[in-house]
Amino acid sequence: MLHRKKISVLIPIFNVEDYLEQCLDSVLAQSLQPYEVLLVYEQSDDQSLAICELYARKYSHIKIIKQKTKGLSASRNTGLDHATGDYVVFLDSDDFISENMLAVMCNKAVHSDADIVKCGIQLYFNDSRIEKMKGIADHELVLRNKMDFFQALFSHKFNPSVCNAIYRRSLFRDLRFIEGKMMEDNFITPYLLLKSEKIVTIPDGLYYYLQRPGSTMHAFSDKHFDLIESNNHLKKILIQNGLFERFCEKYYAWSGFQYMITIKNAARYSSYFQFRKYIHKFAELVPDSQFEKVLEAKLSPSENAEMSQEQIQSMHKARRILTRFKKNNTIFWLKIKYGKWRKA
Repeated sequence: MLHRKKISVLIPIFNVEDYLEQCLDSVLAQSLQPYEVLLVYEQSDDQSLAICELYARKYSHIKIIKQKTKGLSASRNTGLDHATGDYVVFLDSDDFISENMLAVMCNKAVHSDADIVKCGIQLYFNDSRIEKMKGIADHELVLRNKMDFFQALFSHKFNPSVCNAIYRRSLFRDLRFIEGKMMEDNFITPYLLLKSEKIVTIPDGLYYYLQRPGSTMHAFSDKHFDLIESNNHLKKILIQNGLFERFCEKYYAWSGFQYMITIKNAARYSSYFQFRKYIHKFAELVPDSQFEKVLEAKLSPSENAEMSQEQIQSMHKARRILTRFKKNNTIFWLKIKYGKWRKA
């Protein structure tokens, strides 16, 4: 039985004419139609607005909200300001969703009285290849307290993306995305966890995340260091809420992943001379004392048991890469390792 709760789907729009119709068609094909679809349009150089207007004329529950170009976080915040549904769903305009995503997620939220329901993500490539993205448990999880929430986060069973989820809208009553940040999901997710009473994750890959070479996630700039900043911000939140001592080792192991991803992407998407600059930037943001704690982080057998063998191996790989990085980061050494990191 479908529960007819009102769902607001929030879609930021900026220069996405090649992908927008697929995105909107996936919403219109839902077995449970949303109460409203809010298209937050920022000034674009293509036909995105014309496409939005075409759909809005045809479907009364699609509404266009225009604003100056401020970025993804600002667009999501504008959508939240206008949303009136019981639940909100964030959908990026170059992605699309399975035809039963809203029905499955809404039913799960209502039946379990959950504040957040998360599903799996499918990586969709331009050649139509599909791969399951890591970061969601391979079985249903019902999480009932703050300890469970952060345990799932640090165990890679709850990824910080906001797109593959349905949220009780009241969670955002006094909460908004930090504007100007590239990793905005990482900044807001800890607050959502703290405000929630119950969270459910399901393994079904209902959200399709398009992998396109020209996207901001397939390049590298100073903005990518927002990942490191969000990691430092998470530590402050854990300390403020009396949770850091419990998750200390997991936090530092988690940090190792963030550091490794940053170093690898800096090498993969930069020239060697840019890479050298980024490594100096990394050293400025990560104090030696914190880096050493990351290298020394060891999870207990019980905590290891909560992670898959693949996740444990990835954790050890991150530590090995970071150990080699810390041992020697002279210009000569970096030039030798640059090529290897590009392929890591």
